[in-house]
Amino acid sequence: MRRRILNTMKRLEIVLEREQLGAVTSLVCEHATGYTVIPEVTGFGHHGLRDRDIVVLVTVVTRDHVDPILDAVIPLLDHRSGVVLITDVQVVRGEYFVPELKDRVVPGR
Repeated sequence: MRRRILNTMKRLEIVLEREQLGAVTSLVCEHATGYTVIPEVTGFGHHGLRDRDIVVLVTVVTRDHVDPILDAVIPLLDHRSGVVLITDVQVVRGEYFVPELKDRVVPGR
């Protein structure tokens, strides 16, 4: 049986208002190799009930890319609904999540 190498990375889940998605995806793309958006999320928090007008953007990055993303995203959330959740995650093929390596890993990208 082949032994797999797991790499520890950071998973960011950014909950934000739909109108902020374009700005946040642009910021995330500077520090991540990709992202997933979960649209039309319903939730309840300090701004009350939000019914399908928020989204969740999920990305996986190296530890070095967390602070630049937070530095750019937190000011956008200061006066709006939103939160950033950060967790450690183990990934297979960790090189796919390093922007500095993406051209070597996936040629022609």
